[in-house]
Amino acid sequence: MDLVLELRNAKSKISISRDLLSYHWKKNPGRQSGLPLSRKWENTQITFNTDKEIFLNHSLDSLFFPPGQEYEFKIPQGQYEFSSLIGLLGGTEFQPQISGNFKIYSGSSLLRDWNLSGSVKERWASKKETLEIGESGSLRMVWESKDSYLFVGEPLLYSKETLSSFVSAGKPKSVILIVIDSARKDFFGSYGYPYSVTPVMDQMAKESVFFENPFANGNWTKPSMMSFFHSEYSSNLGLGNSWFSTKPYQRKVYYGKKRDNLAKTFREAGYFSKTIMNNVFFLDYTTVGLDLGFHNSFQVGMDIVDTEVLTNHAIQFVNEYKDKPYFLHFNLNTPHASYSPPPEDMAAVRSVVPAEVFYRYESPVQRYLGEMHYTDREIGRLVEALKKQGTYDDTMIIVTGDHGELFSSHHDYSYHFIMQTRFGHGETHYDEEINVPYWIKLPKSIQNNLKSELAKKANGGPIRIPGQSSLLSLAPTILGFLDLLPKESTYKGVDYSTCIRQTNVCPTENFIYTEGRMSESVRTENYKYIRRYPGFTTVRRTAAGEPHTMAEELYDLKKDTEEKNNLSPLPEGENLLQMARGDFRRENFLKRNHLRILIPPCSESICRDFLSLNVQGSIYDWEVSDSIQLSSGSAKTVSLLKESKATNRTLGEEVILKTVNPELGAFFSFTRNGKTIPVRFGRYGLEFQRSFTNSEDLIVSERQPEGFPSSSLPWVYNDGAFSGTRESEVQREMGKEVKKILETWGYIHE
Repeated sequence: MDLVLELRNAKSKISISRDLLSYHWKKNPGRQSGLPLSRKWENTQITFNTDKEIFLNHSLDSLFFPPGQEYEFKIPQGQYEFSSLIGLLGGTEFQPQISGNFKIYSGSSLLRDWNLSGSVKERWASKKETLEIGESGSLRMVWESKDSYLFVGEPLLYSKETLSSFVSAGKPKSVILIVIDSARKDFFGSYGYPYSVTPVMDQMAKESVFFENPFANGNWTKPSMMSFFHSEYSSNLGLGNSWFSTKPYQRKVYYGKKRDNLAKTFREAGYFSKTIMNNVFFLDYTTVGLDLGFHNSFQVGMDIVDTEVLTNHAIQFVNEYKDKPYFLHFNLNTPHASYSPPPEDMAAVRSVVPAEVFYRYESPVQRYLGEMHYTDREIGRLVEALKKQGTYDDTMIIVTGDHGELFSSHHDYSYHFIMQTRFGHGETHYDEEINVPYWIKLPKSIQNNLKSELAKKANGGPIRIPGQSSLLSLAPTILGFLDLLPKESTYKGVDYSTCIRQTNVCPTENFIYTEGRMSESVRTENYKYIRRYPGFTTVRRTAAGEPHTMAEELYDLKKDTEEKNNLSPLPEGENLLQMARGDFRRENFLKRNHLRILIPPCSESICRDFLSLNVQGSIYDWEVSDSIQLSSGSAKTVSLLKESKATNRTLGEEVILKTVNPELGAFFSFTRNGKTIPVRFGRYGLEFQRSFTNSEDLIVSERQPEGFPSSSLPWVYNDGAFSGTRESEVQREMGKEVKKILETWGYIHE
């Protein structure tokens, strides 16, 4: 029983709606407990920096106890093992002493009384006790202190029935998702590399469901990991793809909608969820990441030395939790630049890769191979620990990478963002940057019950999934094997578990979509289509050193597997380009807000219309007729020209601009024959001679405003299709009344 998830039904003596410890900035209200805003800080994700030399940030999802706080839970009668990590802070940053008593009652019976006076601040201390809950069914936690603040992290109650239910259901008690940052597929022996650089993982791949050609849905860490944890594209989660920070409006969209993710689903199914990582994208307080609902987040921020520390902690964790159900996300940053492998791993690579091959690689690639060997060696230590404790065969282990790395010299362009393209990632969409390893080692309890022809054909070897696949399938496939997919879940990817367990033919992923920084790509078995957003099309130099723009790229993957010949500007690529554009628009991978603009019909002998816009949410794409000339000078500006003659038509022409981000505002100026004319805005059609700032509330309308198509004036509104602007029936009726009032006041002119 997870007391954080039980908190919404518990009684609290003090409702906490605001941050009571503003000096300690490494915290945020728990985002997955479902508490109302009036109680949101009662559940706090709090981070203690427990080792400042390696930037070790240890975060726990906690019950928050200010002085005098009490929580009372309804718990069925019985015996439970209570486990938690507890920590304290002073009411002020430099408070010298912390003190207090933490008491646990069942009814009026005092079960435990811990005197925490003299404890070290900002340190987690383990508490494990057997508690007997009496007939009252009440568990009450009390914090008695004058000036100290208690955090009871990951508070769990285990009953014997809970643990035995996993055994009787035949479910594995342990699931480990290993994510290797920057892991290219083609340096694994299991994917055809002829030299044994990754022997431990290659052996595991032989025992697994093996995806032959998998691709990430992001070309750098944040959009990729968010997409496969949620089985939904990062931009569709509200997070975008362009930069590290997560803006307040992005958080509003993300947390404002129902979101299933692996950590949350496993936790709600009774698994202890932990992440061990060098990755700030799963920490909300950083303003970079988000709270996905892990019980426990162990994050080391120091590069190079982090790998051994993370592996040691993972081994400690699997030993401590070998008898309990858990989901572990183990994320190694090792192959990521700066490519600094230990000398013994470089020596090992030199011993298996022939000199004539090794020295054909550039120095960064040589060191990358060393990093891959080091990563494999560390994962080998974790595997050995599982085998030693006898749990390896019963553990589901998933191995993948969040993206690859770009090494080929023929792809050496320099884009707008972080670094030159080569020996990095996040700037291109070539296969070497998005083609990753991906396999699932099934536990024996599942492996022995597979009935499909695929499983029989494997005959004890890997169950091979041919053709291209994407990491969008990872979450639903893992959960499908465990029968844990929530009803009406938000997971969008393919569940391969059904075909592997029962049927003979697996589904195909005909289109694989990948996000990059202000760019995107669609991959089929036949072609790769790459598109950059307006304002982000300039490639600073070609391979010959000349600056140029490259809004699109197109590669025939049947004839050009190395993606060397960009067909998009060439006559021989025209037919394939039109097909790729059509596929891209039809599939409509991303949800977007639409800025809808009505240009009224011409009532003069000739009309020369000019519209200039500055769009707060940046421009993603547009839909206009051939009669309109539209150009974009930057990511946020658009100019529109239309010339027409007098017509008897009563309906205007609509222009649709899709925006990158869910921001709603924009700035407009409209002229007809050189004369500025009023523009109507939003649901009420308020008229302004020129646009106005801070217009978000007035510009949004969830449906087409009344009178919009036949308006004699230009009209602009944002449909908020992605941000979410749904009105209740009451709000809708109020809106009609407000419209009438505005008409009587003269703000709306019909």
